[in-house]
Amino acid sequence: MNKQIAAIGLILSLGGAYLFSLSSVMVLSEFDIVPTNSFITYYANVSTLPLPVANYNLELTNSNKDDEFVDGENIPGHPIDLYVFDDENYDKFKRCGGSREGADICSEWEPILSRMELTGVFKRALDPEIDRLTVVVWNHSPEKTVDNSISIRLESNYSGIANIIVIIGLLVFYIGMSRKEEKKSNKDLKNKAKKE
Repeated sequence: MNKQIAAIGLILSLGGAYLFSLSSVMVLSEFDIVPTNSFITYYANVSTLPLPVANYNLELTNSNKDDEFVDGENIPGHPIDLYVFDDENYDKFKRCGGSREGADICSEWEPILSRMELTGVFKRALDPEIDRLTVVVWNHSPEKTVDNSISIRLESNYSGIANIIVIIGLLVFYIGMSRKEEKKSNKDLKNKAKKE
């Protein structure tokens, strides 16, 4: 075992893992059962970037039960409506109860993103410059609840580099642990002494 090489490998791996933790950040991760004929609201702050010099991508992922075929029969999934708002438009949406009818303000709310009757896995890139997002998941069914999972992740261009550093560090650590140190035997020392 070569302790110096093993130590260098360990430091590289830990450094790469730390860089990865800063370059890939979960902003929101929730799993909920959405009640019948109602919606759940999630808030996500994305104003603090761990690596200010990095370019971050913001990705939303939503998943629930998709349509499936069982014995040749199509079993429908559990659809939901998904909205992503900034603060101003969410305030209008909330005051109008999600309706476009009624007061003048109710025709004005505009989501950043909206998808109706979503089933299965849905992914979409969002603008990482937005400081705060409000996500609404709406189940319009009067009969069935919906098991729904939603996440928002910040991913920077350093995450791939961090993975490579971790792998290199582990390889160096393995080489250091498996390498045998050369030890001079007593016989070699005696022969050397005789020659001198």
